[in-house]
Amino acid sequence: MRCRYVLGLALLACALWQPVADASGYFPFEGNVVAHRSPDGALSFATGPDVPLTKVFQQGGEAPTYLFRFWAQKRNIAKQGAIHAQLLADGRQVPLEPVGAEADMHAADVFCGSYRVAEEALQQAAHAASYEFQLVGADGSVLWRQKGKKKTAEAIQNILAAGPSSYLREGVVRDAKAVDSVRRDSRPRVFLPSVAPAEVQEWIVLHQQVLMQDKLGKALWGEFRPYYHKSHDDIVFFMGRAIGDGVPLITFETRPYAGGTMLALMKDQVLEDRYWHTARTVGMMTAADDIVSLTSVWRDLDDQWDGFLNDAYETFQGYADFGFILDSTHKKGEGNRFFVTKVRDGIQEIAPGDELLALDGDELAWYKPNELRLKLLQHRGPATLRLRTAAGEERTVELAPTLQQPKGAPHLPKDRKAFFEAGKVKGSKEALVDSGNYPTLFEQADPTYAQPSARERHEALAR
Repeated sequence: MRCRYVLGLALLACALWQPVADASGYFPFEGNVVAHRSPDGALSFATGPDVPLTKVFQQGGEAPTYLFRFWAQKRNIAKQGAIHAQLLADGRQVPLEPVGAEADMHAADVFCGSYRVAEEALQQAAHAASYEFQLVGADGSVLWRQKGKKKTAEAIQNILAAGPSSYLREGVVRDAKAVDSVRRDSRPRVFLPSVAPAEVQEWIVLHQQVLMQDKLGKALWGEFRPYYHKSHDDIVFFMGRAIGDGVPLITFETRPYAGGTMLALMKDQVLEDRYWHTARTVGMMTAADDIVSLTSVWRDLDDQWDGFLNDAYETFQGYADFGFILDSTHKKGEGNRFFVTKVRDGIQEIAPGDELLALDGDELAWYKPNELRLKLLQHRGPATLRLRTAAGEERTVELAPTLQQPKGAPHLPKDRKAFFEAGKVKGSKEALVDSGNYPTLFEQADPTYAQPSARERHEALAR
């Protein structure tokens, strides 16, 4: 597995020497595209499989920007002065423009920096048969090179094709077929402004206890036990009963973000065998190939964990209440269908039995049930709904939600460790696998993800 293993303080110095824990030249999703919406509305799309490539749509509607991010660590880099990155497609150089001073991208034996590439140049390179990414010294000597993989052309074509309508939800682009989106293991994320990560973690543990207060809830949630990670403050996770050689693992990542918390949920698997012992796959960007997933075995409960993000949003944020309740159905080979089961008194625009087809022009067959509920909770202002009645008639209505106040959480202490120990939540020092370069890929469009330069990191460590 091409992932980083963070084993407590033993690797702290190494983690600091890398371009922080999230920065890596390795993009874990091969030719796939991942998506991010910044607080100001800017959209970013990133892909691999070689040097990561990011496409940025600013809120103003101007033409998109394309950026390659180079990262390398090699001894011969340390002896060089000026270093420049370049890309060859079929042996011809693709023009790259450094973002910032190249001198700041180089410190000791590490080079880390971003380069703009024009869309026209990228289109010309998109169908090349061979690619080579290079770091070149002042004398023209090649200090580092990485051959393009066979999926490089496909990845470039995918990023060129990505547009604002490609954004489905945080981290995810819209698949060509709704069934592919519905079938994929979800990794839902939600931004909670003005809430500290420690508070969110404490609430998550308490929320499971609340859900277990009745007999059905205890049967559903009681088999999962909470843990906090002793050397990774962003992580709290739940482990269930063994399924064969694996154990269901629910990981919540609470990443500090824009003065609040970006809460992400991963449903992976703990794998135990005589060769590997224990490996836990967690992190927003852990590659699918690096996950042992048996979630299909416990799919019903798997999907219900998504509801934790909905409940967190209602707890900490004001939320939209449209006054109706949805149920969903799914047929093999199709996307999801959503039907209204109950409507609050006084609402005339929608009725029980209506099928909800689209929200503000966004087709809903691509959404999982709890993802759609979260989308509704986060809505601001009137919504345009496309409906189909039981008789098959389609119509479009506008419905304004009621903005409800946050439900609020009980008093949550500031000392995360003391809270967990008082609640008899076990701490873990197990290996934590995280190939999560999520923030670094999107830092050019999202100032809240901005990172120090390689030179600044090096100078900070040297003090």
